[in-house]
Amino acid sequence: MYSNLENSEIGLSEREARILARLNARKNRKPPQESFQNGHIEAEKSINNEQVKKKKRKHLASETEIAKECDLVHAEVTADKDKENKTEVDCNNEAVANPVLNENETDIKPKRIKKKKVKTLPEGVELPSLEEINADNAECQEPSPKKKKKKKTGPKLKKDESCIANDVEEEDPSVSVEPAKKEEEPAGTGFTILEEFKGNKNNKVFRVLPTWLAKPSVISCDLSKNKMPIKELNGLDKFLHDALNRNKIGFFFPVQQQVIPWLLESQQQLFRPCDMCVSAPTGSGKTLAFVLPTIQALWRQSVRRLRCLAVLPVHDLAVQVYRVYLSFCAGTNLQVALISGQASFYDEQQLLVRKGKAGQYLTKPDIVVCTPGRLVDHLQRTPGFSLKSLRYLIIDEADRIMEEEHNDWLFHVEKAIGLSSENLVAQKLSRPWEKYVQKLLFSATLSQDPEKLTRLGLFQPKLFTSVVSTESAESTDNTIQSHHFVGKFTTPAELTEHFFKCPPMLKPLAVYCLLKKFKYHSALCFTNSRSATHRLCELLKQFGDLKVAECSSEISKAPRDKLLKDFSTGKIDLLVCTDAVSRGMDLGVVDCVISYDSPKYVKNYIHRAGRAARAGRPGTAITILMDSEMHGFNKLLAMAEKKNVTPLDMQVEEFETYEEQFRKALDGLKNTVKEEIHTKIVQNDRARQKRGFNPRSRTGKVVSKKFVKRQGKEVIKQPNQ
Repeated sequence: MYSNLENSEIGLSEREARILARLNARKNRKPPQESFQNGHIEAEKSINNEQVKKKKRKHLASETEIAKECDLVHAEVTADKDKENKTEVDCNNEAVANPVLNENETDIKPKRIKKKKVKTLPEGVELPSLEEINADNAECQEPSPKKKKKKKTGPKLKKDESCIANDVEEEDPSVSVEPAKKEEEPAGTGFTILEEFKGNKNNKVFRVLPTWLAKPSVISCDLSKNKMPIKELNGLDKFLHDALNRNKIGFFFPVQQQVIPWLLESQQQLFRPCDMCVSAPTGSGKTLAFVLPTIQALWRQSVRRLRCLAVLPVHDLAVQVYRVYLSFCAGTNLQVALISGQASFYDEQQLLVRKGKAGQYLTKPDIVVCTPGRLVDHLQRTPGFSLKSLRYLIIDEADRIMEEEHNDWLFHVEKAIGLSSENLVAQKLSRPWEKYVQKLLFSATLSQDPEKLTRLGLFQPKLFTSVVSTESAESTDNTIQSHHFVGKFTTPAELTEHFFKCPPMLKPLAVYCLLKKFKYHSALCFTNSRSATHRLCELLKQFGDLKVAECSSEISKAPRDKLLKDFSTGKIDLLVCTDAVSRGMDLGVVDCVISYDSPKYVKNYIHRAGRAARAGRPGTAITILMDSEMHGFNKLLAMAEKKNVTPLDMQVEEFETYEEQFRKALDGLKNTVKEEIHTKIVQNDRARQKRGFNPRSRTGKVVSKKFVKRQGKEVIKQPNQ
């Protein structure tokens, strides 16, 4: 549509221009788009003919009203034209006949036209005649969707101007009555089927590990094939070679082949050496990997100060590492001390410090093996005990120590050393000749949680981890990703792993059948509680042809040490124990490890299975499961990324051979339990009598409160003196 200035120049008023633009816009209006669903299209085509006729009638009525309005507009325009000159009127009639319209003009209701002077039209512009308008309206088929407009008073319009304001072009009546036929489509076409909806899956989000965790130095854990003679390893002193020969060690395992040279090389550096973390299977030689380099570094400097501190979670592991240090320090001037809480606090103080002639305190040992809790006690209560000269801080079974955090021991150690993030850069870099503390972490299940590892304050750590074979190590080294920690849960390559499904009532018999069928002479059986350990041990003793013993935290230190020594020498066929024996214990040659109760955590499974197949020897790990435990066990294996655990080749029907023995063993267990209860009652009554109290039960029988209420009185007899 022209602007107001252009319309005034060509002789059109605003009202005339809007009406003519609206008419032209309705002619060029496109038919409504088809619905995106075929179901709506079919519904529109199925409109009855009667409904179509009704719409047409309404449409014709609206057309008549609009034509009347147009006729009124022409009458007013003609009256204005008569008042002017004849020449100007003729030009104005031509301008009204051929206007130029704008298609984008919106539908506006006609208003009363103000009289304006009519000007001449430019060349080539003509208004449409009434005959042309009637011809265009004859083609209209579909009715206008708008409501009827109210009638206005005014002169009547001619009939031939009735189709000026049609909304949409009408179709041929024959076509509208019979909708166009299309190809039949299958039912449901055009509707969204929820079952077949495929949305864009979000990519899995992986955490980003630090570079030293994501890209470690990979070590093979195949100990039988990857052995190196001790003479081929350069850098070790002669006295250490003699100590290795004295302990009958002729080969180095893969962990030792990489860790020992790396530590020896770091000792020659003038700047601060990097810390180290080693994640390798149990029995792969981690203890010897840190014992030899530290002894060689301390032996060359004969200064009587505490320079090496080895921290272990429990007393038994501390004793084991202490003995290794003693055997390799023999023939040198190095002193080793053990502080684990088994000796008195005063005796341990005498091992750590002594007074000089001038009254000052002097350190006695060069190497201290300790547990975290006892170490904190001596740091706080032993005068003269200092860590200012410490060079090596060794943390064995690091994952367990980080989880337990005994008395925040690491904070006290760093405080005693003088390490802190504030003065580390300022003091140490200003005095580079001073030695730094190098932290060495070892574990079979090293944590991959960066938050826990950050607490240790590691300096540019180097990670050594292991995989099952050298072939997988090479492929893993090339395709390693930033979110994957290789070798977190690894068992020795010589270990064979099985599981066996068994009803709960037959699990003790399954243990007995395993020992008889496969002829295991040295086996460990793990349970989840001390009561289950004792009950299973007493039941297996009733068979009569097995040497069975139990080991748990209820047994004191001296009997437990003797028990472990007898088992390692082959005097005991089966040792029933809890998870207290599963970590780090070197029990000699173990043919088979049986998990009587399914392990609750993946770390427990790794440490249990690691008691067998140590130092390159073959071994077997068997887990006895109930049907309800299979799902949890499969999830546990998936976490450890283990796919080589297979079902055991044994059937429950094979137990029938030992059915009679099993029944006799159950009867014997009942008698044993009664005797134990009687013994405990007698001991408790005697203890109460010594303290001046009356006994609580009858001799030889347990009297419950329910029994007393049911009898109406309490019968208590004094035990036999």
